[in-house]
Amino acid sequence: MIELSVIRDLVAIFGVIAGFTYYYLTVSNASKARKIQLVSRIREQAWSTEGMKAAVEIQEMSWTDLDDFDAKYDSTVNPDNLSKRFLVWGFFQELGYLLHEGLVDRDTVYNLLGGHNSLLMWTKFEPIIKEQRKKYRDPSWFKYFEYYADEMKRYRVSQGIEPEITDPDGYVNR
Repeated sequence: MIELSVIRDLVAIFGVIAGFTYYYLTVSNASKARKIQLVSRIREQAWSTEGMKAAVEIQEMSWTDLDDFDAKYDSTVNPDNLSKRFLVWGFFQELGYLLHEGLVDRDTVYNLLGGHNSLLMWTKFEPIIKEQRKKYRDPSWFKYFEYYADEMKRYRVSQGIEPEITDPDGYVNR
């Protein structure tokens, strides 16, 4: 016959296991809920009227070289364009940082938050951003935007899609 103390100890052990399991599931669900809220907030920013207009406008920019870019779009010449560029570039910079830190995953970002569009944007502005890194002597200038684009390319490859994006509307033409 089982002693009362053994039964009491087993009940205590099962109580601890049940409590730990409940705590683990609660924390896990709370973490998922926070990620969903984060993605929803970012999605609202990305697909806002202001964000969409800014993205289309800067995607339509054209220049021949960095001097031509500066003559047309430098902050002293065209502050309105600068604010639109930084709205869009900053969005992809933020996503890149969140992706780098593991707060969002590649699949979610690519499919819900504009992975395709970020590659169009990065392809267009990569030479400008890299020249600005030299000009401003800041090798980290929009580094998470670049990281984000690289991750989106890797995601495309993992899905059997070409990593580079070429768009028939000429978005990759500078």
